[in-house]
Order: sequence, then structure tokens, then C-alpha cells
Amino acid sequence: MLQYAAQILDASLTLNDSLVLDQVFLQLESGRIHALVGAGGSGKTLLLRMLATLLQPSKGELHLFKKAINFRDLKSLRQVRSNIGVQFQNLALFDFLTVGQNVGFPLEQDSELTKDISIQVKTALDSVGLDGRQEHAISALSGGMQRRVAIARAAVAKPKLLLFDDPSGGLDPVTTSRIFELIRTIQEENDNTVVIASHDIDRLVKLCHIFHVVDHGKVIFSGTLSEARQSTDDRVKVFLDV
Repeated sequence: MLQYAAQILDASLTLNDSLVLDQVFLQLESGRIHALVGAGGSGKTLLLRMLATLLQPSKGELHLFKKAINFRDLKSLRQVRSNIGVQFQNLALFDFLTVGQNVGFPLEQDSELTKDISIQVKTALDSVGLDGRQEHAISALSGGMQRRVAIARAAVAKPKLLLFDDPSGGLDPVTTSRIFELIRTIQEENDNTVVIASHDIDRLVKLCHIFHVVDHGKVIFSGTLSEARQSTDDRVKVFLDV
């Protein structure tokens, strides 16, 4: 029987009187790498933010780790969020903190994770090839290094659910390949459920197990690449280049 780390059930989202997500049904099989694919502005980032509990559905339900999310229960919400790691599209690193402090920030927010923070930070930075840069300023790093810091911060607490929004945006092909391989390594070592929103179809195809195609605020397809090839929806074939 399939186990799901997350489920968005018949969920819609209205922002500024505009319907931006429309009756979305999305299930994330546990321990898999999922791709969110679609045109710019289709709703991929909104779905990631909903999965991260940063956006509450206007209608419908969000289930994480087998529990329906009650956005009014702040204590329960904090506990759920401790099992979610996010790499934001704009990275959202704190320029007034060092590299090590940025990576350790999620650990500082959870009293159960505050033991041996320096060791956990060192391990996380080592996993992304940045050990020894704990005291460096964020501004001293290249764009690729900053993205690796963001990935280390997202993964440092070994969350059950890892969300990546355009992890290779603006990077050269070599650095992009390293970033995607890094995500693969993290998932294999920790058995996380991973979701990647990206336009880099070539690399997603090599990395991801399950693909979700988003178009105009709707999830129009979920399945494997072989299932996508059998789809009769031309949008699926265009977005996945199959």
C-alpha cells in the first residue's frame, strides 16, 4: 500500500480576488523524488508554498505525514514545519549572518534540535562541499555556492519533506549538474520525499521518479515518465518533451 508524505485534496487558492490554484489534487508518494513541471506562472511555486504550510487553501485540505493540517493550531503547525525543509527560489539567505549561522538557523528554532548544532552544521556543509566556510559572509560566495548553502540549510535537520524551488536558476550547466546530483545524494542518504520545481526537463528526467504537470493553476497529470508518454494530453507531452 502506497504511503504519502503529502496530499493536497481538492484545494483551491484565491489571492487578491484571483483564483490561482483550482481544485488541485496532488499526492506525493513517500521516499520519492517528484518533479513539478509547467510554464512560468502556472502555479508551481504556489503549490510548493502550500506544501510548506506557508499558504492555506481557500477551499479543500492539505494533509502532511498522514494528518490534516489545521492552520489555527499553531503548536501542531510548528511541529509539522520542523519536518519540512525549503529552498526558496530567491534563496532567502540572511546576509547579516555567516554561512554557518544561516545553515544552523532551522536548528535554532527547534529546541529538540539544538544539541551539537556546530557539528550538524559542519556535516551539512561538508555534504554540499562547503566545509570550512562556516565563518564566511554570504556575500563572499558565488551564486552556485549560495545555492548550496540554501540546500544545506533546507536539509540540515533531515526533514521528511524537502522542497526545492528552481534550484539551478541562473547557474551554468556544470554547476547545475552538481546541484541536481547533490539533491539526489541527499535524498538517497536520508530517504526524504523530495519535490523539485524546475524548467530543466533534461535533468529532471534523469533524477525524478514521478512527474506532476501544472497548467493554469491545475495539476493536469501525475505519473511516471512512461505514463506521460502514453498521455493523450498534448500539454503533458510538450511540458515533459516526450
